[in-house]
Amino acid sequence: MVSTTVINSDPKQLRLAENGDITWQKDVTNPLPGEKVASLLKGDSVITPKIALEDNALTQAEDNAELQEFVQNWLLSHIREGLEPLFRLQDEALESEPAKAIAQKLFDALGILPREELQADIDQMDEDMRQSLRPKKIRFGPLLVYLPELKKPAAVRMQAMLLSLWNEKSLPAEVPADGIVSFSIKDKDIDEGYHRAIGYPVYGPRAMRVDMLDRVVCAVYDGATEGKFQAQHQMAEWLGSNIEDLYLILEAMGHKKVSEPAPKEEVATAEAASAEVEANTEEQKQDASQSQEKPELATFALKRGKASQKAAGKKPFKKKEFSKKSGEKKSFRSKGKKPRQDKPQRDRVYKAEVEAKPEDSPFAILEQLKVGNEDS
Repeated sequence: MVSTTVINSDPKQLRLAENGDITWQKDVTNPLPGEKVASLLKGDSVITPKIALEDNALTQAEDNAELQEFVQNWLLSHIREGLEPLFRLQDEALESEPAKAIAQKLFDALGILPREELQADIDQMDEDMRQSLRPKKIRFGPLLVYLPELKKPAAVRMQAMLLSLWNEKSLPAEVPADGIVSFSIKDKDIDEGYHRAIGYPVYGPRAMRVDMLDRVVCAVYDGATEGKFQAQHQMAEWLGSNIEDLYLILEAMGHKKVSEPAPKEEVATAEAASAEVEANTEEQKQDASQSQEKPELATFALKRGKASQKAAGKKPFKKKEFSKKSGEKKSFRSKGKKPRQDKPQRDRVYKAEVEAKPEDSPFAILEQLKVGNEDS
């Protein structure tokens, strides 16, 4: 065999394309992919695909067994590097069974699962067990449990490629545009499990990036009182959706709309009236724009469950009132008020002391008279 061209080269010369091709580029500074040396095949698990060597002049110049091993090891190392937060779940042994179960289930699901599928394990954890999971950087959201670090575009593309290969779908895999918050799935036949696994779970008419969806879910439960909450315009802004889609998303989560906002006709009339107001100065224009508030949105009843029960149980903060006897309330008296008349007032006695001087003493005066008589 000819001396190796790929095996003894810099591993950075190997590259994985989105269509599953592994190429070799002699010049690492060259942005072009180079020459194909292998392609991906379905392996024993989602994260361990196999390779098939390409039959060309470059690969024929190598020892076939060594080249196969080298490229296979490079591929697994490349996947591990791209999905490092996921592999962190298994890097260190966990002692408690609930924590181990949560880490393993998340690992098998590529880093995201509905909370309800892990709730039994979560309920069994004590503070020490939770502490052992903190280095894994798991986000236990009200709706989903996931690894936020896997939502970066490069990791999403890697997950999409591995899942598509595992499910024997064609490559390149279908992925959302880098950094997009959500996209409409209306009139589309999509695999909801696939989109959830790559960090874009589907609720209602949209697939949404999990971190922004989690932000909305937390806002829902944090803002709920007595088992109800009002939809907010910022929720739609976070999800990159309109208000109509926001309502459908909230309903898909299990929340039920219980009251409608003001009719659109009234809102349109108010907007038309405000548009007719003429502002002569810049200050007046600013005041007019600030007075045009966004219309109120619908109110929803929380989905029944542990999170909703916790939110429904919240009570508004009240100042504590102190009392001397049971049932008798006493309020603090502010400064400047007269004392209550039903209490006897003590007479105030003022006492002043005069400084004593030695020369004013009667004995000193007699001594002075005696000295005067002697002089005379």
